[in-house]
Amino acid sequence: MKLPTISDVLKEAESSVRRHGKAALCQVIRTEGSSPGKPGWKLLVRADGTVFGNLGGGAFEALVEDDARAKLAEQTPQSEIKRYYLTETAVRGEATGMVCGGLVEVFLEVLVTKPLLAICGGGPVGQALAHNAVLCDFDVVIADDREEFRNPELFPDDSVIVAIDREHAEPFLEGFASRDLYVAVVSRCWETDLAALASILRQRPKSLVYLGLMGSKRKIERVRRELLDLGLDPDEHDFRAPIGLSIGADKPGELAVSILAEMIRVGRGAEKSASRREIA
Repeated sequence: MKLPTISDVLKEAESSVRRHGKAALCQVIRTEGSSPGKPGWKLLVRADGTVFGNLGGGAFEALVEDDARAKLAEQTPQSEIKRYYLTETAVRGEATGMVCGGLVEVFLEVLVTKPLLAICGGGPVGQALAHNAVLCDFDVVIADDREEFRNPELFPDDSVIVAIDREHAEPFLEGFASRDLYVAVVSRCWETDLAALASILRQRPKSLVYLGLMGSKRKIERVRRELLDLGLDPDEHDFRAPIGLSIGADKPGELAVSILAEMIRVGRGAEKSASRREIA
């Protein structure tokens, strides 16, 4: 079996980070004495723990894999250079139990992508939200069943535009299973809002940071009742309805600012901090 090339590993790293939100790229940067790997060799450890690439195999590579998995499990993983001694014991660094006698330094680089904003509805509010989201360093996905509102010219470059039917039957979040996900439902009517929310709740994204619905209190209550009748409870998540901070927003651009401000507040944990200050 042919081993992956360095180019293969880098391509897989890009794909994996886009899909899962983070990965660890492990690269041999220095060796001394006898060692299984050579400088420049790379190994990718994905967010699900699987690996791609080669550092030379054996106990040394297994230790690097374990260290990378532990790093990815941290709340805020940081890149690090680690030294591994290819000996049974070591005074400093990590002993591998091997008998080669050399040492290897590995750069454990944590790759983290931007948070992802999924916008259900490509109308004026969705368009304004997409353009403002890019300025706030989000990746953007737009889902709409209407062809005229999937026109790439309406949205920022590099936006992912997804064609769905009116019932949102397609698992449109499938390609972003493990990303830190923010969802804004800003479609044209309560039926499409209901379909979008039902689809999202059924897909059960792993890291749903924010879920919001735009509309009047009456519409929101109707959508909530309909979801409950389907056996779906939006309040199992931190469901924001009506969406956005209360700043008197009215125009599409203003609504986009209020929505993104709320998303940032939730994502940064500022809301909890504000609550603690109010209690104090």
